[in-house]
Amino acid sequence: MTSPPPGSAAPVWVRAADALAVTFLCLGLFTLVFGGVELFLGPLPIRIHSPSRLLFLFAAIVAIRHAAHPGTPLHRRLLRRRDAEDSPARIVRGALVSRIVVLIVGYLAVVTIGLDEKAGFKLSPDPAFNLVARFDAGWYSGIAMGGYYFQGRFDRQQNVAFFPAFPMLMRAVGYPLGGFRPDVPRERRAARILWGGVIISLIAFAWASVYLWRLARDTIGEDRAGTAVALMAAYPFAVFFSAPYTEAVFLLGAVGAVYHFRREEWLPAVAWGLLVGLTRPNGCLLSVVLGVMWLENFRLKAEATRRPPSLLAAAAPGIGMLLYSAYVHQLTGAWFGWARLHEAWGRSYEGLAPVTRAYGWLTQEGLLQVVQNVPYDAINSLGLIFALGMVWPVVRRLGVAYALFVLVNVIPPLLAGGVLSMGRLTATVFPLFLALAAVTPPRAVTPLITAWAIGQGLVAALFFTWRPLF
Repeated sequence: MTSPPPGSAAPVWVRAADALAVTFLCLGLFTLVFGGVELFLGPLPIRIHSPSRLLFLFAAIVAIRHAAHPGTPLHRRLLRRRDAEDSPARIVRGALVSRIVVLIVGYLAVVTIGLDEKAGFKLSPDPAFNLVARFDAGWYSGIAMGGYYFQGRFDRQQNVAFFPAFPMLMRAVGYPLGGFRPDVPRERRAARILWGGVIISLIAFAWASVYLWRLARDTIGEDRAGTAVALMAAYPFAVFFSAPYTEAVFLLGAVGAVYHFRREEWLPAVAWGLLVGLTRPNGCLLSVVLGVMWLENFRLKAEATRRPPSLLAAAAPGIGMLLYSAYVHQLTGAWFGWARLHEAWGRSYEGLAPVTRAYGWLTQEGLLQVVQNVPYDAINSLGLIFALGMVWPVVRRLGVAYALFVLVNVIPPLLAGGVLSMGRLTATVFPLFLALAAVTPPRAVTPLITAWAIGQGLVAALFFTWRPLF
């Protein structure tokens, strides 16, 4: 049999065999580490608990495939893909690896450092299976399993405060994972649904990374596009893209809506905008940003922007919020009952009081003493300082609309809760990473990403061991 030239493309059946072999390898390694997996297709269970069989299938497929087509062996194809220039496939691989590493660091932190004595709910004694049961994740799994409820008062924490898009996605993914099987204990079903939420976050972050890469090529240049994605993945508070939290879905919807809006692709812009408005309370503010983009385009392309679809795309995030508000009105009698419930979490309008308090602490006690007294607030403050410090580079490199996106995601929560959760809020503000990639000298990129990745390891250790950094 004549071997094909080394540089030629492999036939379709070879690529399919390679994909199947890699799938068996990944399943085998997963089973070896975690002890197996169960999937449910309706009433039909699929149980995978034998890593030796999976690894044998991997070896057999590779051997048969190599004997029939030795010219481009599997390892050479994988290395060639790895060494290729930036591409969507490479962006996806890098994004997924960055998220999985965070989960590994979190697990190692749990088994070495241990959980905080004030740790919240626990769904399993297995630290790996229970890893994703953290803080607000319990609210999302509760909504996915049992829907919304209201106890007739707004001064108590209730799940109506959480928007529906993410828990409904968790509900859909939870079915094949056995999250709704009546013969499984509730705690185990909740854990399976939360792992479904992690799968959603991983996919959403990888998808958002591709969108950001494409947007970066259009705005800051192809040579800096990969840097923007790497900076976003390394950002210390990117930890929340590995958790069953709304951050990854919100990021995907926001960057997707902006990308398609710029290209006047109205249908996907409307779809992503609605998703953003149904994902988080601040999602509706994306309509303000898209409205400014619409006004900017109106001067340049008056005919195109007069079309109704452009206005609908700009309004879509706000429409998503209003749709949920209409449901909340049916449930609670208050149109914006979800906003009133945020006071139960300590979020109420204080004006500039958080800023004046922080300034008073610094002038009276000094920076190091403040860090020692309120370490988690100090860490969250770094995210706020970074975001505010990048506003001018965002304006200069990307425009007013992108800077407005930064401000509407930072200033309202600052005035209504101080620096609470400010780190994870800034993780989704993608213009920060576009502008930073544009202004950072190439020689400084690797040290910055390294430093940020170390910081992300610290945040992962704190979050997964139940320290109050949320």
